[in-house]
Amino acid sequence: MIRSGGVFYHLRALRFKRALWSDHQRSVEAFLDAWNPKSKALTLIGPSAGYSLPDRFLSRFERIQAYEPDPWARMIFDQTHGKRPMWIKSGFRFLGADPISQLPRDGSAVLFCNMLGQIEIPSTHRLKKSLETHLRDREWASYHDALSGDGIEFDLEDVRPEKALLPKMKEWIYVRNRVAPEVEVNAHHAPDLFDGGEGLSYRYWQWRITPKQTHLIEGVFHNARIELDPS
Repeated sequence: MIRSGGVFYHLRALRFKRALWSDHQRSVEAFLDAWNPKSKALTLIGPSAGYSLPDRFLSRFERIQAYEPDPWARMIFDQTHGKRPMWIKSGFRFLGADPISQLPRDGSAVLFCNMLGQIEIPSTHRLKKSLETHLRDREWASYHDALSGDGIEFDLEDVRPEKALLPKMKEWIYVRNRVAPEVEVNAHHAPDLFDGGEGLSYRYWQWRITPKQTHLIEGVFHNARIELDPS
């Protein structure tokens, strides 16, 4: 069982969603407000049950489609949100020479929902090139794990809304228990996909997932110029 998804993740959400996840949920909402896509259609990639997605954001869209293979996640999403997506139950495939080419070419805004930091990326260079090729003219956003560890927090009080590299992220770490032995911090691959290129905006916040475990989340969004349907 993968601890970042599946039944374990839903049990974790049931236990900690109200007690610990509220700050993360507010940060996601602020991030999505800053993105503010103009499209009336939305494609969600890996939303799980949408625990961090605000109803107010979802209600803006006339049509939502979502790639999510977990049947429990789809059921919980449908029960808890006012919007019911058109589910693509096969999930989103990140293998292959050009993975992002499978996105629907309908002009919908695209949101990667806290999953790029969880997947195995066979080739960061290949996925990065695919993202750049297929999303340059789309409204898109991603929030994903950058760093994670037990017994740590992140001091983000003076963090600027610009791209941070791994050495800078490590400067934000502080250990909650100063007398504890050295802590292990995991670096995720997703931030390597985004290099501060033109038109990208960045936000950073922490997600206290359990009383012990904390993740640093990187949010990236892009607002392309799109022509809206006057109808």
